[in-house]
Amino acid sequence: MAKISPSILAADLSNLSREVKKVIDADLLHVDVMDGVFVPNITFGTPIMEALGRIDHPPLDVHLMIEDPGKFIAEYVQLGARNLHVHVEGNPHLHRLITSIKDLGASAFVVINPATPVQALEEILPFVDGVLVMTVNPGFTGQKFIPRASLKIERLHRLRDEQGYSYEIAVDGGVSLSNAGELVERGADILIMGAAVFRTSSPSKVIAKIREMKR
Repeated sequence: MAKISPSILAADLSNLSREVKKVIDADLLHVDVMDGVFVPNITFGTPIMEALGRIDHPPLDVHLMIEDPGKFIAEYVQLGARNLHVHVEGNPHLHRLITSIKDLGASAFVVINPATPVQALEEILPFVDGVLVMTVNPGFTGQKFIPRASLKIERLHRLRDEQGYSYEIAVDGGVSLSNAGELVERGADILIMGAAVFRTSSPSKVIAKIREMKR
């Protein structure tokens, strides 16, 4: 059964409590943290995490698109992050970073951008709890899905089986009901969806449909 992690980047933040209530039955709630340096946009920081801490919500799935994320991981875990996603790109001491996240009690996911090959992950795969495959270039919501990037899901699924790894495979970027089934068939375990959930008339129906999908 596939998991779903709705991204609040696509939500109406003028009423955060109402928007989160729409997806309260989701497996996770995705929070994109961007600093305007690592990616060309600025979004959420610790204030949104503090606000989420005052309301009921699914477990927090936090994607750090920031320079030097190691400086901030403890704070995000303290604020409730269950999963922390950090990039293979721009983090030369990735093993140390992954180990630090796990030592803090969170699950450590490594992120791979569309132009980065799966081979860049080979040395870190034995140590991670999950891999996030970006199927758009990170920074903005509502971008067009890059089909070629999704082929990495198959490679990661095959590597997991061949090597006996236990990481989950997540996918983010242009994911919708029209391509979700194919992504799950390729090997995706977690679908991160923004507009396809929050900008529909019934987010709960989208969540239910995703959960029905099986390989």
